[in-house]
Amino acid sequence: METEKRERRKKGEGRIWQIGRIWWIQYYLRGRQVRESSGSPTKSVAERRLKKRLAQADAGLVVSPSVDRLRYEEMRDALLADYRTNRRKSLLVADDGTEQICGLKHLNAAFKGFRATDITTDRIREFISKRQAAGAPNSTVNRSLALLRRMFILAKQDKKMRDVPFVHLLKEPAARKGFLDYADFQRLRQELPEHLRPVLTLGFYTGMRLGEIRNLRWSNVSLIDNQIRLDPGTTKNDESRVIPLIAELPEMLKILRQQNPNREFVFTRNGKALVSFRKAWTRACIAAGLGRLEQKADGSAAKPKLKYAGLIFHDLRRTGVRNLVRAGVPERVAMQISGHKTRAIFERYNIVSERDLKDAARKLGDYLVSQNGANSGQIENQADATKPLTN
Repeated sequence: METEKRERRKKGEGRIWQIGRIWWIQYYLRGRQVRESSGSPTKSVAERRLKKRLAQADAGLVVSPSVDRLRYEEMRDALLADYRTNRRKSLLVADDGTEQICGLKHLNAAFKGFRATDITTDRIREFISKRQAAGAPNSTVNRSLALLRRMFILAKQDKKMRDVPFVHLLKEPAARKGFLDYADFQRLRQELPEHLRPVLTLGFYTGMRLGEIRNLRWSNVSLIDNQIRLDPGTTKNDESRVIPLIAELPEMLKILRQQNPNREFVFTRNGKALVSFRKAWTRACIAAGLGRLEQKADGSAAKPKLKYAGLIFHDLRRTGVRNLVRAGVPERVAMQISGHKTRAIFERYNIVSERDLKDAARKLGDYLVSQNGANSGQIENQADATKPLTN
């Protein structure tokens, strides 16, 4: 049976007592009684710990034992619950039922079993260094850091932590500038397998997201009005959207409808909804001169790995936005078609090409020439006005 020896102190000084061989301490934190094991059979150790806790409590720096017990896994589960509650589309469910978010697996590997208080700013810097040494770009590392920062924010909101470590995001490269000119579009279409050519065509003319195209159903296509109507919840921002069908799109979709009269999805492969076609896209882009394979920096001296660099399907979205602006479509209407809610993000997709810069230079040159001509004529008129009148 455990024996308990108590030592009473004056009010406000806390107290210490012994259970078995271990000394315990008690103090008050923001009006709440806190009991904590010193972890030692030595009374002086418990007295020093109590003195330290009382000083920390007076300064507002004391850490509750419940905070000290908080683990990384608990914070991760709270993050997943937050994503689940808010129905975040970035929350993925694997075939085995496990939930994942892009960038989470690297945090799991680095901080598994850690107490929250042990995940300090220094340890976060170590995580960054290891990810960079493994060849991960700053943008990829930032996805993990953003998740970790969100975990700490949720823990603080739930009053499980008082102070959180500083999570510094890395500088990322400038936004992609990729887009596709019409000549490149025609060349790439010829290199793609036949079942992917309509996918490219719709992406080029409309700037729709890949997920929107892959999940497009015939019920969303009106060949009478020549429109695509995306339902609420099927877009990234969950809002409905109407996309006009232009150029060759109406005729292309009519042919697809005749070929697949009983299919639910517009784009299919072997009778099933279209899935990833990354390999076919990579081969076609390389063949069309729009992509290449380059060595992947993975920090290993083993056989070098190759990665694809070049045009990606999302560049078609930038192309669609750019074409809308160049065609003179009002910005508000263009944003409704593209599905952008903020002007800042819309402007990131409004890419300025080398041809745009040359056109701007040509227009400026024409303007200056016209101004020079106007000024020359004005000077001549002024000179004529100063001449004496003769009979």
